[in-house]
Parts: sequence; C-alpha cells; structure tokens
Amino acid sequence: MRKMNCDEARQISIVDYLAQCGFRPQYIKGVNHWYLSPIREENTASFKVNTQLNAWFDHGMGVGGNFIDLGIRLHQCTVEQLLSLLSAGDRSLPFHQRVKETVVEPEHKIKIIQAGELQNLTLVKYLHERAIDYYTAKAWCKEVLFTLNEQRYLAIGFKNNSGGYELRNAQLKLSSSPKDLTYIDQGADTVHVFEGFTDFLSLLTLNGRDMPGDFLVLNSLSFVGKSLEILQQRPAAKLYLDHDKAAAKEMAFIKQTIPNVEDASRFYSGYKDLNAYLKIQQQSRRLSL
Repeated sequence: MRKMNCDEARQISIVDYLAQCGFRPQYIKGVNHWYLSPIREENTASFKVNTQLNAWFDHGMGVGGNFIDLGIRLHQCTVEQLLSLLSAGDRSLPFHQRVKETVVEPEHKIKIIQAGELQNLTLVKYLHERAIDYYTAKAWCKEVLFTLNEQRYLAIGFKNNSGGYELRNAQLKLSSSPKDLTYIDQGADTVHVFEGFTDFLSLLTLNGRDMPGDFLVLNSLSFVGKSLEILQQRPAAKLYLDHDKAAAKEMAFIKQTIPNVEDASRFYSGYKDLNAYLKIQQQSRRLSL
C-alpha cells in the first residue's frame, strides 16, 4: 500500500474530513463554516474553516493552519503517524475526542418574564457605580424581570439580534437564550465595535448619547467570526476591546482579515477596559469639583 505524502494530505478537504469524523458546522457564512471546536470543549462555535483556502482557525485557542496541522491535533499524533492513518483510511479519534452523541440540552434556566422601562432605583445605583449615564442606558437598555432556578431577579437587559438579553446587576452577569451579538445599524460609514454593552454605554457617556455611528456589541469574543460579515460591508471600523490576551488575539485576527479597522483602545491604555477608564475619569472629575 502506497503511503500518502504531505502534499496529498494538504489537499484533503477539511470540511469533508470533519464530516467523516462526525463533526457538523453550527452555521455557514459564505466560504466560512463555523463549528464547535473539534479539538477542545466549548459551547459556542468559534472554530472556522475557510473552504476557499482549505484552512482552519480556532479563535478560542488562537491557532490554525492547514489539514495536516488539524489532523495531528485531532488524532494526537505525529505527521508520520497521521500519513499512515490517512493511507489506511483510518478516521478513528482518541477516546476523549470521539464524536459526541447528540444531546438534548435541558431547558434554559433563565426565563424572561417582562422587559420595560429602566427605572428601578437599585439598578440606577448600579449604573452610577459603573459611572454610566442613566439616560444613555435608558435609551438602549430595558429593566428585565426574569427567573433563574425558579427565583425572581431584576436586571439591566441589553437585547441582542436574536432576541436574547445580556443581563447585569450588582450581583449577576448572565445571558438569556439565544446568545448573539447586537448590531445597531444607523446607516453610518463607521462602525464602533465593543466586547460588552457596558463599554458601549461608557463610550456614549464620554462622547454624548447622540454620538454618530453604527455600533456593534459582540456580547462575547466568540462572535468575532460572525461580526466579520458586518465589518466587511463598512468603510471603517473602530475597535474598543479589552486590554487582555484574549482580546489581543482577536484584535490581530480582525486587523489581518479586515484592512479598514482601527484600534481605538489606545486612549484608555493602562486600563482593563473602557468602563474602567470611565470610572477613573468620573472619580477625578468629582475630586476636582
């Protein structure tokens, strides 16, 4: 039996091979197929395969490559061992990476009861502690009553494109299903991109709630891949991401993929995120009065 060589292995379709191993994409956008990562545990699809390039990238790990790079991770083997497996037609995976059976997820424990005007004094106090302007928050957020494990809670709710909410109060940081990004399209040339909605509200607090532009709140770095389709359609984009390793990886990926983006986080350099910068600015302002 002739042994497959590296050049031949690199030509194997990653999408087809993953399908033979039992992995199916969660969704498809153009040439990009998005999967729950086949090389680690995750709950939100952040593993992308570009069928045009026959290349993959795992956003959660910040790694990617060609078919061979994926094969040695999938099978936990050397290149030589992978070529032998491929030549023999072996698609078996290590035990802990064998294809998972389809599991019916239990009903989400968060149930939205109602969403109305933001006015609860405890929530207003929470906004004050985050240095966020109340009227700015009121324009974009709701006061959400929900149950969690049959207990009732009240939180500031920021709605995503799929109808779910990011939920925040002084004790809780949660999300209701379905989880998604939030895109506010106001027909502007520039789109401002944030990790979370508190940073979005922080920028508007700094610049005025009538600040022009489109606004894209990821609600999770796992939605960076999904955001690219929006960013590609805009003349310019400004990124206001956190100053940590995970955001730095995504920043580099976005800038490599989309040429018209700008790292707008420099003005809050030295702070974890935009909201941390806002809180210090507000404290300094009060002390100077």
